[in-house]
Amino acid sequence: MNEPIRNRRLSPVTLIAAVLVTAGFALTAVSWGFLVLAAVGAFGPGILRELGWVRDKDELQMQAAYRAGYHAYLAGGLVAMLLIARVRSSAADLSLSDELGTAILSVMWFTWLISSLHAYWGGYRTAQRILIIFGSVWLLFNILGNLQGGVTALLMQSLLAVPFFALAWLARRWPRPAGVLLLGTAAFCGYFFHLYEVFGADPFSRGRIEVAVLFMGPLLACGLMLLADRDSAGDGVEGGLQA
Repeated sequence: MNEPIRNRRLSPVTLIAAVLVTAGFALTAVSWGFLVLAAVGAFGPGILRELGWVRDKDELQMQAAYRAGYHAYLAGGLVAMLLIARVRSSAADLSLSDELGTAILSVMWFTWLISSLHAYWGGYRTAQRILIIFGSVWLLFNILGNLQGGVTALLMQSLLAVPFFALAWLARRWPRPAGVLLLGTAAFCGYFFHLYEVFGADPFSRGRIEVAVLFMGPLLACGLMLLADRDSAGDGVEGGLQA
């Protein structure tokens, strides 16, 4: 599907699923058992639709869902094969290899999310809204994680969200230059926060893969969408990528 889906509201099932996913991840701060809520929200609606028990999407929306699922399969499968090859061929300490599943799941989920949003909004709007969404998420988690660390620590950690908001503002006015800056910012953040260590001797340590996906991933994806979107040269465009 080449054109973004427009003028379609999210169904109640999708909204409930979003609430469950958000609540599930948020409550992992209390117990990882609450991740079950996120699993129900993320995969439950799709299972119900495939069983024919829920019919809240039209043909175009289902095509977009299938396409996003295939993209997630390709990305997750590729990363899984690369990591498995690394684990089985390396003599390094792999005491944290239990993070393998989490790393693969984060890649698959992120790919599915980007593809789904792109199908609904097109390249330009997806890039701008993802930057705002992820900036807000990073800001919230940094605030919650540093409430006991003092004002200085809170302010310093909150600065991690600034690139998302600044580039979202820039993307609205100059999409192509913003795309270049997004790719450059992703590269800088990868170096500054040592995310390149994901390719080091122990790629699973300290959740490096998940951090790389959830921090660098939005910057890279949005940058590529703004550069590849044929209609992103003007203000207020809503173009979509050609598949």
